[in-house]
Amino acid sequence: MDSFDSVGQYHQDTESKWRDTLEEQSLPFVNYHSSLLEFTKQQMDKDKDREFKNTDNTICKSFADVTSPVFNVGKLVYNMSLKKWYKVIDLKVDESNRPIWASLVTRNSSEIIEISDDEDFDQFTNNLDIYVNIYSDTGKSSLVEASLKIYEKIGVGLDQAFEAVGLSASSYKFFFNKREVLKDESLSGIPDIHCGDCIIACQGVGKVYKFSRFKNDVKNSSWSNCGRYADAVVFIPTQNIKLYGFSTYASKDQPQYEMKYEITIDGTEVEKETVTASEWEEEIFYRHKLNDSYQVSCGQKIQITVWIAKNLASFDYVTTYSGNHGSDYASIENEHMGMFKIENGSCSNNGTSVTSGHFPEIFYYLE
Repeated sequence: MDSFDSVGQYHQDTESKWRDTLEEQSLPFVNYHSSLLEFTKQQMDKDKDREFKNTDNTICKSFADVTSPVFNVGKLVYNMSLKKWYKVIDLKVDESNRPIWASLVTRNSSEIIEISDDEDFDQFTNNLDIYVNIYSDTGKSSLVEASLKIYEKIGVGLDQAFEAVGLSASSYKFFFNKREVLKDESLSGIPDIHCGDCIIACQGVGKVYKFSRFKNDVKNSSWSNCGRYADAVVFIPTQNIKLYGFSTYASKDQPQYEMKYEITIDGTEVEKETVTASEWEEEIFYRHKLNDSYQVSCGQKIQITVWIAKNLASFDYVTTYSGNHGSDYASIENEHMGMFKIENGSCSNNGTSVTSGHFPEIFYYLE
């Protein structure tokens, strides 16, 4: 065990065994006489006369940080055993500010629990171990692990993980569960993330652009979907792009539906999956981010095909909104006018075409 004596000399206790002193909230010092000097990392870095290189692991950390409770009324905590998020709604502590009783509610308010045993409190944490799959613009990938505080900005928390593999987090965008995660967000703002989950980091992808092919006056329109028949359309870019995602229309009367989709580029399948569509955006859209981004050259044909139903296995019908007057797509106001030509899909037998149906939007990066 390495330590300082009272006059600042550095010693090594060769008889001590390694111990998790942060968990024990104790620190056995050799030749400790009357006082302990506590140094910040900045102070240690400024002291050029010390004989060893300072790291985070050799700093004497503040006992105030170590003993501060993870339970605070109105704040979230994470149960490692149940893999559930809870919000603290009431709390009792002893004279040393150690929690002795707490009332908690799950994030979706479906369950309220009370805990009072030390073993129960030990199941909770305010740090999550998260994996990050880092994709560079050279095509190389790295998998790193980071322990993030649940209220810490993700960009700040991941800086050290990126530095460990010689990279900078500032040049990457983060994605989880098919949506972009902003650097100033925290884990507490991502309701479906859990310990051990993986965040995707992509370099140099730039801004995501949207191309709309219908006017959004669709509130009185309807489209029947049962999953037996396919809706498809073809987008042909007029310059090189990277394909990011697409949208279909939301259900008019259901909170979700099932959707099987297939993406081909010049007839070659690049992605195929079945998902549950929900969380309608702007009331009428389901926007879907693909699992990867795909390079598409000018003039190549992107065919998007979907099968939609309330339940695909039983072909239960679901009614969605739909677009119309699509033949006027070239005049619809978009950031990049004329970016796409649109053609009928080769396998569309549920009615979607250039003029009407699904696929109101396509999302892309510029090359």
